[in-house]
Amino acid sequence: MSSSSTSTNFCQYKGEERCECGRRVVMRTSLTVKNPGRRFLGCINYKKENDCNFFVWVDPETCPRGLEYAKIMQAKKDELERQVQELKMINEGLERGKQMVEEENDALVVKLADLTEMNINLRTMNEAKKTREFGTCFSGKIIVVVVILFVIIYVIGVFVSTVNHSPKKSPLYLPSL
Repeated sequence: MSSSSTSTNFCQYKGEERCECGRRVVMRTSLTVKNPGRRFLGCINYKKENDCNFFVWVDPETCPRGLEYAKIMQAKKDELERQVQELKMINEGLERGKQMVEEENDALVVKLADLTEMNINLRTMNEAKKTREFGTCFSGKIIVVVVILFVIIYVIGVFVSTVNHSPKKSPLYLPSL
């Protein structure tokens, strides 16, 4: 197909116009430094698969001052794109750092759960040990008390039997050992 580049004013654009290949034309805006913001009509497939390059300028050519301004704007755009790329790289680094922190946090949560479980088990074992120690200590004390009571009862029994069988019935009589 042939390309056309006439400088006709199509301000009466209705959206029904067709290009040389028979397809509908659409209004587009040039983003080049040479024709910044200049509108044109182009084939719907302009610079696409069927390589139809039909276009017609709608706006007049850009004035020299506009071209100077376009260069300044292009330089600013390029700088902003460079900054965006820089920020994307920083963001990617932060995302990787965030992922590492989240993974470390997950590992610490698991460790905390393990330590909490170990703490509970140790407390349970400590309580059981205290109960056993108390029981052993308490039962040992009970045995000592029972033996002392047994000895006291035995001594009282011996004393009573000695007093009952003695020749003298004196309350102050103590048997000789």
